[in-house]
Amino acid sequence: MNRPKNAKTEMRTVAMMAWIRSTLRSARGAVLALGVTLMAAACNFDELLEVELPDQIPTDGLAEPQNAKLLTDGAVADFECAYGAYVALTSVMAGEMMDATPTAARWPYDRRSVNPNDGLYSTSDCEALGIYTPLSRARWSADNILQHLQEWTDEQVPDRQRLIATAAAYAGYSRVLLAEGFCTVAGINNGPELTPEQVLQNAIERFNTAIEAAQGLGDGDPLLNFAYMGRARAYLGLGNGAAAVADAQRIPPGFVYGMSADTAPGRRVNRVFAQSGTNTLGGGNALTVAPAYRALQHMGVADPRVPVIDAGFEDEGVAIFWQAKYPTRNTPIPIASYDEAQLIIAEVEGGATAEAIINDFHTAAGLPAFDATGLSDAEILAHVIEERRSELWLEGHRFHDIRRHELPLDPEPGTPHRRGGFYGDDRCFPLPSVEIRNNPNI
Repeated sequence: MNRPKNAKTEMRTVAMMAWIRSTLRSARGAVLALGVTLMAAACNFDELLEVELPDQIPTDGLAEPQNAKLLTDGAVADFECAYGAYVALTSVMAGEMMDATPTAARWPYDRRSVNPNDGLYSTSDCEALGIYTPLSRARWSADNILQHLQEWTDEQVPDRQRLIATAAAYAGYSRVLLAEGFCTVAGINNGPELTPEQVLQNAIERFNTAIEAAQGLGDGDPLLNFAYMGRARAYLGLGNGAAAVADAQRIPPGFVYGMSADTAPGRRVNRVFAQSGTNTLGGGNALTVAPAYRALQHMGVADPRVPVIDAGFEDEGVAIFWQAKYPTRNTPIPIASYDEAQLIIAEVEGGATAEAIINDFHTAAGLPAFDATGLSDAEILAHVIEERRSELWLEGHRFHDIRRHELPLDPEPGTPHRRGGFYGDDRCFPLPSVEIRNNPNI
């Protein structure tokens, strides 16, 4: 097969192959029906099946200025579905939730012993809690429309700067999640293997683009704050505390930028609720709240920031406790927030600043006041990490917090697992084998 060399149509990533598979599945029924008809007509069916599957899909037909808003919305939708799956699956790896299914394919995540050949996290779509392919697709979708938007003009595309800011911000967040969740990442557009630090630096470049475009929208524009918050998160991951604080301090009180969700089954449902939520409201029992969170206390008092419902029954021998942070299928999941910004400031600055921020959270939650008098920097940081554990519960942060702070794993590695085998010590997902096989530069 002769493959075009045009860089704009070179799409050999796992994400694009997933798109192709999805399209082919939709057409499969029609192909089979056609085959039956042709056989009845004594045609050569073997010739019909001699179809070469493309590994590039030219998008020039859709990439027109009049479709700019449509393509940007599509990139956002790709990220939102990937994000919901990322939050749900990393909650299991981080010990926030437990797998409650008899499905052996999911047990490695509960055991923290992921094999790079496992298909669930690598090639499955977001509805099935796949994360690598969905995040890669989201990254590509955002990068693709961003490139076109930068080539087009304001005269061709209404509100072009807002669309540029949107595409660039979501491209940045896709990279942040890949960097936080994976031990290494395949290079962009079939490039060489990248470290998480390299991916975070690349994310900052996207956030810079988003901020530059969004600054003309006004200081209070949510999209501008969304980009600042993403850059603060990336800087924190890189250990650049001063830059992280500078961006976090820009975030106004009450700010929340979340993914949208819908009640209808499919890509737009709140994936956490679909996996763990009240059955009468359409939730599921696939995940159960982990024992450490079922009656979480903070300073000896029940922590209302981690709401849990005892379902009162077991499934396959596992007690079911539903999370109640997301009470419906269409409850949005926060992506960025003022609370996260404050916790970044508290983590970096420590001392009296951290004490004041923690007590703001405690006042809002009705918890006892925190007194940092006489505590070391390490002890104050431990309190900040505990605040992050509660405030950002089921928001996709705990897995990376465990990794970057080298927190103890619960249960400990080597502990027997209820489904057989032993708990491992995975603190990040391995680069999937399929990506290594498909990328000639790895």
